[in-house]
Amino acid sequence: MIEFGEGGPKVRFRVKMDEHGVCKPWSEMLEDSIGIAITSHKGRFTTATGFFKHLLWEIYTQTPHHLKLRIFISLAIFIGIVVAYFYIQNIKLTKTAEKVRILELESSIAENIIRKYTGGVCLVQGAFSYYDEETGEPLYMMGRRSGMNEYTGTGFLVSSDGFIITNRHVAEPWWELETLPDSYLDTRIKPKFEIFRAFFPGIKEPFPLTVEAVSKEVDVALLRIDTAGKKIPVHELDTTGKGAVVGEPILLLGYPAGIKAIFAKMDPELVRQFINMPFLPLVEELSKFGFIKPLATQGHLSDIMHNRIVYDAQTTFGGSGGPIFNKKGKVIGINYGIFPGFRGSNFGVPIRYGLELLRSVSVNVKDKNK
Repeated sequence: MIEFGEGGPKVRFRVKMDEHGVCKPWSEMLEDSIGIAITSHKGRFTTATGFFKHLLWEIYTQTPHHLKLRIFISLAIFIGIVVAYFYIQNIKLTKTAEKVRILELESSIAENIIRKYTGGVCLVQGAFSYYDEETGEPLYMMGRRSGMNEYTGTGFLVSSDGFIITNRHVAEPWWELETLPDSYLDTRIKPKFEIFRAFFPGIKEPFPLTVEAVSKEVDVALLRIDTAGKKIPVHELDTTGKGAVVGEPILLLGYPAGIKAIFAKMDPELVRQFINMPFLPLVEELSKFGFIKPLATQGHLSDIMHNRIVYDAQTTFGGSGGPIFNKKGKVIGINYGIFPGFRGSNFGVPIRYGLELLRSVSVNVKDKNK
């Protein structure tokens, strides 16, 4: 082999033992590459790229075909691994970005629902006693008149005509009573409201409530007020029957824990001023000071059954009758029950039962699906 290059021509004799062996040893390839990259008069590298270019060319021209194939396959595998790695990382980054986008979207949706519909969710205040149905006289037990039963609940406006959807046990709190005192067994008792009214956020005066219809199947009722020209947000109901989707986020508005939750948000000094007031005038005073405002909790829909939906948005007694919103801002259910001892499952009635009551009294429902 005669080689021409810097430093003069070279003559080399080599015995090729293997027909597939390397024509030029690796040490000579490296030596020649260094020689090309070093200047003859300064003894320094001209460029690193010149060295590597010549080395790669030497490897390519002096390497047998089977070794070239192995190198090519190895490079292809290496490049494939690198591409796959960056592809997987890109997928993970895309999924993370999508999760962040969904969280931001859910947050903005919740913000819009709260801002738009808070004023249409009312605190229901009720107080009732039992009377003798025949005489109309209040019932007595051990010589004393039976006490007044006081409670709070939640409702939401669904029509500009003043119709409000809530639970039946809010409209008829004596519904499904488990037991009655023994002294009542021989008496035809009749419950009677002493007071039954609704307080809306931003409106100081309460609205007297009347019961328009109750469901015989589930815990839903339809109430009514005279709005007296007041502008109260009307909720949009899901009329498609497809608005409730398992796994999707939901938002719940209501007055869980009633007066206690309102006190929890107030300044302690103000609480001390109100805490000893009787129940009936207390709510009026809280309304006049602008403290009537529903709480919002978020969660996800975990199950859908024929007559109930299950979700993990937190609530408790007093939140009964509150609207359950889907991510589109449509009401898909009415909150009605909790699972005692476990906050991960609460229950609501599908909104279709509320729509049936509205149709029974010929109420036009506000809906933008059409």
